[in-house]
Amino acid sequence: MTAIVFGMMALPAKAECLPWKEAGSLIAKNGLVPGNVVYKTVQAKTGGKILHASLCESNGRYFYKVSVLGPKGDVTNHKIDAKTGQF
Repeated sequence: MTAIVFGMMALPAKAECLPWKEAGSLIAKNGLVPGNVVYKTVQAKTGGKILHASLCESNGRYFYKVSVLGPKGDVTNHKIDAKTGQF
């Protein structure tokens, strides 16, 4: 099986994302916006509760994928630039 080295972890070739709670060293190593900052920003902008978050990499660019349960029960998915924190 082919593996991609993601931070200090080897992942299967098809995997491009890490669960939020496993991404701390990768966030620090690459100078990315910390997860707690993204968490607060997403909650403030959506008014919802984060259901799932992960840090992903594609073509050398990092981004957060976040699923949010909105105040009216709707679920939305957001992609946030991990370098800038922009939606």
